[in-house]
Amino acid sequence: MIRARRSTVPPLTGLASGAQRGSVQALPLSATDDETLARAAAQGHPGAAPVVWQRFAPLVRRILKRTLGPGDEVDDHVQDTFLRFFRVAKDLRDPSLLSSFIVGIAVRVARAELRRRRLRRWLQLSPSGELPDVGGAQQDPQGRAALGRLYRILDQVDDRSRTLFVLRFIEGLELTEIAAALGCSLATTKRHLARASHRILTAAQRDPALSAYLAKAPQALDQPGSLLACGGEHDE
Repeated sequence: MIRARRSTVPPLTGLASGAQRGSVQALPLSATDDETLARAAAQGHPGAAPVVWQRFAPLVRRILKRTLGPGDEVDDHVQDTFLRFFRVAKDLRDPSLLSSFIVGIAVRVARAELRRRRLRRWLQLSPSGELPDVGGAQQDPQGRAALGRLYRILDQVDDRSRTLFVLRFIEGLELTEIAAALGCSLATTKRHLARASHRILTAAQRDPALSAYLAKAPQALDQPGSLLACGGEHDE
């Protein structure tokens, strides 16, 4: 039984490989909807953990990778997200919002890491902040250059603006999903997103490399996930 008070580190380490091998053995939960799965996780169902991992790990990994930028620490943050989830699964009041609940935890993990990075830069405990090499980027050097410039711009904005921008225009979440994940009203989400996108887009348009990508899609900020077609994609 998975209990909130017990550490789930060992099971999670095995969950990734187990889910990837498709080893959820005849588990009824694997065919259930999110609401049923959320209730099972909250109640400590022994088969809930691998199904939650299999279903949501790809989404969590994308959000963390796109929010934090290229790096080698994403898998650790994915693990942290699910560890946190199983500690608080019983606190999910609306089981139908399981996806938004997990995204919200991933966002908090990402913002905590951004704060740590900023502190390390202030204390000069890390390199200059240059982005590390991205696997597979050699096939699109212009895209890699544009991506690096985009993340330098994102490094200059506050964590909330960065998160909103990534969730909407890179990950492609709907406004209602973002509002639920962040625990904000839809109106507040729209207002903050408008400010964030204006600030980031203005900076991007002033950058030659980024402006070239934006020129390929003049309505880039009118559709969720649109920056993936403008050089924003960097998943391996």
